[in-house]
Amino acid sequence: MKMADLIRLISINCGSSSIKFSILEFFGGKDTIHLKKCEIQQKLLNLKRTLTCKIEEIGTEYGSFYVEDKNHRESTSINFDNHETAINYILEKNNLFQNDENNNNRLSIDIVAHRYVHGGKDFKKPLIISDKHIKKLRTLNGLAPLHNPSNLKGLEIMRHVFPKSRHVCIFDTAFHRTIPLHARLYPLPIYFYDKYDIQKFGFHGISYTFINNLLSLDRKNFKKLIICHIGNGASICAIKAGKSIDTSMGYTPLEGLMMGTRCGSIDPEIPFILKEKLNATDDVILDILNRKSGLLGISKRTYDFKELSERDDKYSKLALKMFSYRIMKFIGQYAASLDGIDALVFTGGIGENSGTLRKEVCKNLSYAGVKINNKKNTEAAEYFQKFNPYGRLNIRNSIKSIESGKIPVFAIHTDEELQMAFEAALTAADA
Repeated sequence: MKMADLIRLISINCGSSSIKFSILEFFGGKDTIHLKKCEIQQKLLNLKRTLTCKIEEIGTEYGSFYVEDKNHRESTSINFDNHETAINYILEKNNLFQNDENNNNRLSIDIVAHRYVHGGKDFKKPLIISDKHIKKLRTLNGLAPLHNPSNLKGLEIMRHVFPKSRHVCIFDTAFHRTIPLHARLYPLPIYFYDKYDIQKFGFHGISYTFINNLLSLDRKNFKKLIICHIGNGASICAIKAGKSIDTSMGYTPLEGLMMGTRCGSIDPEIPFILKEKLNATDDVILDILNRKSGLLGISKRTYDFKELSERDDKYSKLALKMFSYRIMKFIGQYAASLDGIDALVFTGGIGENSGTLRKEVCKNLSYAGVKINNKKNTEAAEYFQKFNPYGRLNIRNSIKSIESGKIPVFAIHTDEELQMAFEAALTAADA
């Protein structure tokens, strides 16, 4: 792929009812195609974000549009019937439609990076998408029914709008393909793995890749690393020598930690009991497990962590206690899997911004050498709540040390859009 001096990329993440959209750019130089991979990587360290848009509550009457760049931010209440109208709104709002070549004010887009939640067993690395891949991707919808159909819809829309751009899928599951078989398989009859590929796939791999790479760039090479990606969706990953050896999410993103609206790991017989007692369909039970449980289900009010932290009622307190307890429990489990901890990382919307959560999770981990410095922890939370992700990546601005014990503990701002753009640019350059 021949690259112009200025390379522009879009990173897009189409969720079930939301869209995250960033424009990034870097100066590749006219001879980028002839450079070695390591030289391209060096150029990509100058990737900078110029714009971010976010649309939420698609298909409801509570829709919102948010746009931000280095100089201003704007938030509007606006409803969208579907992902296509939402994406078209973003493109029109930012003068991005590529079908008018005579309009010099319209930005040209070289590469579009698409987050794809579940790549199944076949998609193990970033992939430039052609027509032949769409049919195969459609067969994966059932593996992540809350995410993959929306990912595919966004991919199809953007390919139609930007037919000349390279479209690269970055798979959230790819990072976890190094998990050994004994940790990947469920203790079910092996037939189900052989016939139906029932196994742990894991998620949040793009975030884990970014954090792992960021620490390496800062010369923090930890052999035994535990990363907690805590947001509305939450998971934990055990990383040994840079490779995932276990993670809390499983065949679907429902397994593992208690989350905003997802129950996480529960007794597998409970759904059958509920189905009988409620005389409910499978869809109703799945809706309970995915959308009505977790923080929302226990608090009876909200899945908003900040709001729950400010409440004083018993159900809000119970929800937060359960939430932090299960994170702590998984950290202990993965410390055993790794035979110790060299470093612990908190990232994701809640992991970065909540000093209260980090303190609560770590208070019973002193046996492993994990202790929090209260002052540093509070300062890190305040810092990330005001964090500006625009311009070029500044490694030291993205990492905050918060430990007071012998084991390093970090709060780190994850940047999935930046990681997606990085991987997409490398993949496009290799083509």
